[in-house]
Order: sequence, then structure tokens, then C-alpha cells
Amino acid sequence: MAEYHGLSQIFTTTETSLYNNLFKSPNPPFHSPTALILEISPNPFPQTNHTTTNFVPIIKNNYSFDNLEILDHELETYRSKFNGNGHDNSNNCNVYVAGHVLVYPSYNGFFEKPGLFLDQMFVRKCYRGMKFGKLLFSAVAMQAQKMGMGMVDWLVADWNEETINFYEKMGAHYIPEYRLCKLYGDQLQAFGKKSD
Repeated sequence: MAEYHGLSQIFTTTETSLYNNLFKSPNPPFHSPTALILEISPNPFPQTNHTTTNFVPIIKNNYSFDNLEILDHELETYRSKFNGNGHDNSNNCNVYVAGHVLVYPSYNGFFEKPGLFLDQMFVRKCYRGMKFGKLLFSAVAMQAQKMGMGMVDWLVADWNEETINFYEKMGAHYIPEYRLCKLYGDQLQAFGKKSD
């Protein structure tokens, strides 16, 4: 995703940092950074009635992936370590990662209720155009609504017209007057040392 957005030069995330920040939190999902993984399989996912979190997986078995190896040339690279129910996938269940979304709680003093900030949403190139982005976004919106939150916020690159149009069609408010500002790395360290 960093490569897609031209941010490879600032990319410092490691597998260990992802694990420590996303999966070792003492807080429940959606009350701390939370990743939802989009998994696909040529086999139907079993329906599940139980979950250990406040999120119930969305299972859609209406896609046909009979020729998955033709569609996805990196199939084995993205074989999931877990099946659709979070169990070990060592018995070769043919479950593959097609995308992800990363969210965390947010608050804006202009609104009465807290919300979720959608930090990243990414669908691998070979799966774009299959409405998986809409599925991921809907999962986040449904979770925010379920938790009584008042909003979902996110950023979109100003060059990404197709995505901006998609967001506007779903009813999102685009605010071109605002710009994202970040202070990180050496600049963060230097400014954090200034006392005047």
C-alpha cells in the first residue's frame, strides 16, 4: 500500500510492529487499532454464530473463484495462516488474503459521538472491480453504527478521482479545504525537544 501511494520512502512498519500494535492490545477490537482482513476461498466459508469479539464476520458465498490461480498469480504468497473462523489453516483450507482495512477509534469535538478513523483500506490489484472495497467499507460503517458511533472519517489522495467519485456516490462529504499534516521521524524528535 505504501508503494501504491508513493510513500515507500517513509515506510518503517515491520511484521513485529504490526503484531504488537494490532494484536497485543489489552483493549477489545474497535476500541484500539483494529485490522479486518478480507479473505477469499474457492470453497464456501462456514456460517458462524459465535465470535470472541464484538464483530461478527461478514460471510458472502456468492463469488465464484473456480480459477483462482489464473486470477491471482501471487496466490501462494497470500495464503492465509488462518481459515475464515480464525483457526489454524495448516490443513490447507485454500483461504487467501485479498485485502484489508485498518481502523481505530476517533473523536472530533464538532460531533456529539465518537467515531472510527479508517486509516487504510486496500484491495489487491487482481481483486479490484469485484466490489470488495465496498464490502470492506460497509463492514466498517456497520460496526460504527452498531457501536452507536456518529461517523467514520478517512483520507483520500486528491489524485484518486475514481475513489473520490465512489465516496461521493455513497454520500460522503469531501472537504477539499483541509490538508493532512504529519510530524514524524527526525522532525518529531527535534520539535519535541523545543521548549519555547
